[in-house]
Amino acid sequence: MRKAHEDGRNPRKIFAIRVFPSYNPLMLYALRHFPTVKSPNIIQGTDNTIKLSDVGEVQAANLATKLKRFNLEYIVSSNITRAKQSAEIISSMLRIPIKYDSRLNEYDYGILTGHSAKEISPATLQNFLVNPVDGFEAEPFENAFVRVGDFLESVDYGKNILAITHSTILYFMMCYLEDKTKFDVYSCWEKRQNYPIKNGDVLRIRNLESDMRILRNTYFCKMRPQRGL
Repeated sequence: MRKAHEDGRNPRKIFAIRVFPSYNPLMLYALRHFPTVKSPNIIQGTDNTIKLSDVGEVQAANLATKLKRFNLEYIVSSNITRAKQSAEIISSMLRIPIKYDSRLNEYDYGILTGHSAKEISPATLQNFLVNPVDGFEAEPFENAFVRVGDFLESVDYGKNILAITHSTILYFMMCYLEDKTKFDVYSCWEKRQNYPIKNGDVLRIRNLESDMRILRNTYFCKMRPQRGL
């Protein structure tokens, strides 16, 4: 059994690899949706009007061909349009069903939604991290942490499942797998800086006790994916 940190956190490792392995034990593949029509610096949050770009649709189709050998049983997707479109393209090509789950919906950034991340000053960011509710009307971090943890606990890790979600939710997944007992916003934000997850990248999770691997989209999608929230 892996030894825990003195503060109770599980010292998981996160590995970034550029290719999908040929051998795939049963596990959860958590995918960030594909590029959208919005500028990559725009905070998209829970905006349900944003659609995939032409590049995003091509990348989704490209990924579907790579996923054929994974024997996925079904897709579980966020209810937000850009994730649903990603799921629908893959589902139609692999002929597997989609289940929609609001626990995978993107974090609600409140009044920051629609703004460029570059416009947010360090002071504003610090205020947001301290209290996202007052002044920002955003989702409490603890609420998002709980719903993401609830989803991860409900997954059947005896099957190959593709979950299609959003960047912030993937970082919440990382944080939950590291420490289920509490949410550390600064640790989560640090992961955003150290482990950038681009559109089409996949967080591979074997079970709730395993290390995590980020599978890079750029290997099988020749068009460069956009960044953004």
